[in-house]
Amino acid sequence: MVIYSTYLKALFWILMGLTYALMIAAAPIWARDLGLEMTWWKWLLSVGWYGLLSLGVAAGATLIGEKEPRAGYFMLGSAMILTIALGVGLWALF
Repeated sequence: MVIYSTYLKALFWILMGLTYALMIAAAPIWARDLGLEMTWWKWLLSVGWYGLLSLGVAAGATLIGEKEPRAGYFMLGSAMILTIALGVGLWALF
């Protein structure tokens, strides 16, 4: 069972890295298809927003995995509220 778990952990992180790489590669195409005029500062704000989203989910999930569910759910909820609010603002800016 330990070997099985070790392989699954590696597979998970490989798939996560692949997902991030595909999203980064597809972002300019997606922006062009939507007709967005993206400048360097808009890309910087987008990367910051996505980093905040990733960090919020990772921190909340880590807390839940460390048997701190109350703090984890609070972190997830707070991060999602903040990320949604900033995302709406970012979309209005674009």
